[in-house]
Amino acid sequence: MRKSLTLLLAPFASVAHASDVNKASKSIMLDKIVVSSPLPQSASDTALPVTILSGEELRLKAGSTIGDTLKNEPGIHSQSFGPGVGQPVIRGQTGSRAQVLQNGLGSLDAASISPDHANSTEGFWAERIEVLKGPATLLYGGGAIGGVVNVIDNRIPDRVPDKMIEGAAEQRYNFVNEGKTTAFKLEGGKDFFAWHLDGMFRESIDMQIPGWAVDESAEAESHEDHEDEDSFNNRGRLLNSNTRARSGTVGFSFVGDPGFIGFSINHLDNNYGVPLGAHAHHEDEGDEDAMPERVRIDLKQTRYDMKSEIKDPVWFADSLRIRLGYNDYQHTELENGEKGTVYTNTGFDSRLELIQKPWLLFDHGVVGVQTKNSEFEAKGDEAVVPRSDIDSFGFFTVQDIHVGPMTYEFGARVEQQFIDPDGQNQSTHTPVSGSASALWHFTDQDSVRLSFTHAQRAPDVQELFSNGPHLATNSYDIGNAGLTVEAANNLELGLHFERDWVHADFNLYHNWVNNYIAQIRTGEFFDEDHGEIEDECDHDHECLPVFRAQQRDAILKGFEAQVTFPLLETRYGHLDSQFFGDYVRGQFTDGSDIPRMPPLRYGMQLSWEHTAWAANVRITRAERQENPGYNETETPSYWLLNSTANYRVAAGDETDVLLFVKASNLLNQDIRNSVSYLRNIAPEAGRAVELGIRVAF
Repeated sequence: MRKSLTLLLAPFASVAHASDVNKASKSIMLDKIVVSSPLPQSASDTALPVTILSGEELRLKAGSTIGDTLKNEPGIHSQSFGPGVGQPVIRGQTGSRAQVLQNGLGSLDAASISPDHANSTEGFWAERIEVLKGPATLLYGGGAIGGVVNVIDNRIPDRVPDKMIEGAAEQRYNFVNEGKTTAFKLEGGKDFFAWHLDGMFRESIDMQIPGWAVDESAEAESHEDHEDEDSFNNRGRLLNSNTRARSGTVGFSFVGDPGFIGFSINHLDNNYGVPLGAHAHHEDEGDEDAMPERVRIDLKQTRYDMKSEIKDPVWFADSLRIRLGYNDYQHTELENGEKGTVYTNTGFDSRLELIQKPWLLFDHGVVGVQTKNSEFEAKGDEAVVPRSDIDSFGFFTVQDIHVGPMTYEFGARVEQQFIDPDGQNQSTHTPVSGSASALWHFTDQDSVRLSFTHAQRAPDVQELFSNGPHLATNSYDIGNAGLTVEAANNLELGLHFERDWVHADFNLYHNWVNNYIAQIRTGEFFDEDHGEIEDECDHDHECLPVFRAQQRDAILKGFEAQVTFPLLETRYGHLDSQFFGDYVRGQFTDGSDIPRMPPLRYGMQLSWEHTAWAANVRITRAERQENPGYNETETPSYWLLNSTANYRVAAGDETDVLLFVKASNLLNQDIRNSVSYLRNIAPEAGRAVELGIRVAF
């Protein structure tokens, strides 16, 4: 397990040659198998830049959302919409460009439709989370040009545990929002039968913030045409940011020598508030000081999964893997407790993968098919997207060749997508994607990788057919039925370097995108009183800024770097330092900026471990985002100081107790998240301390 920390103490690097440093380095040099790849690859054997969280590291980093869990990893941020929503942003990309998977299948929710829609994938009891960056993720869809987040849990066991029953329970409390999390997991089995059961409950009140919720100067700049109008503001807490969620899963498998087959069912209820000010309406139109409407999202989902693997199904294959997922999803936008727009998505996702034995020049390979079918509908006065039947079919293959220290990998994917909206013509697109990569192990530990990927993405339903006001995002969204396939050409260079005194990873990428699709703020306003789009907003009327789906050629380029030095090893434990940084620049070829991109980020971490104790301190500097996009506002720079500590209690051979504390934003900085739609009215949480206990048996 890799642990790390830093504190901008470069002179410590010279201590890295301490006599017993070999022991310290062992903890950071353990390789990890990439489960998301069907090929037998470790993280150092693939040309993909991979981030893997598992074990105790994942438990300590786990947050209330997938984005919150991953936001400190290189190249990854969280697009917050209040604490109830945290969509992962990979290399500046989110939505369908940064797919979130549950055990290799799509989440089948409505998260990509709008930034206020939470991911329905709950990662609290995940065994591991893998992030494959870049568009070389053809196994899961060529459109994921940012990357793929695969949340892997054991809801469908693929082996029978050694014990009849084992499990874990966890309790957390966060002082910043009186957040309470209670969770449990039980697993067991005998002979050929294995089972799994888990549950989670989480609730919180409005979270504390360092100062005022609304950045009034930024809001005035954003709405300069009517900057003298009154707006609601609050200090100290982000009103209407309270949350309440619960989930439960039951699964079982039959396991034997020929393989296994298993089933699971999961139910999720997630009720969360959209911070006040995200919508312009007020409860009392006659009172300028009245509270804005309280908008909440009430999300419910029931998901059914089947997973199976057959060993040696035919003479030329090692195994056949089958995965099926069916989802019944609904969420309701509540306006002051009254039902508003209701979104439903009934979806089915299936994957079949045939893992080949060596043939011709290829050492390993996989061929597969994937189908997706969903029926999406929005009902209500603010139903932005028409009811649509969405179907897609894809064929993919990935093959690799090993020649001495070289590994070559080739992939291809062909998809066809059909979107049939009510009252409009059917939209059909056929994206074709391909990739080629080379990995050179110039020593046993060190490698250089070079990859090129051509990836095409079909437009999403909301990009094509949106037309109307969206309450939660305070916007009037207009799609474009004439959108064509988005095509990305990505070139990436990576270096992995490993010695007793250092462990380093560097990635450089340059992505040329033709017909990049973006929701661009036009500077126009939708006058709700007149029902018309105007160049300016009348001060006496309710108005919404207009966003239109547009296509332009774009360039995305950036880097990720992470270097870890073992500093010293003594009888009091070992100390590591880590330096990290990432950056992505998104720009249209006409010179304008892609909106809502993350800024340059860098920092340092110090990590200490000794027997049952572990602790770290991490400081991150995020620079000012000076390229926010047309009609968007800049965000200031900030320092983020975090720390964690944990102690493992010896409670017997069969029981493990972990006590931990996590502190974040210790400097109580007013942080405006440049990738968030609500950065001007909803800052990130203030100084926070979370206490927790985990018991495993």
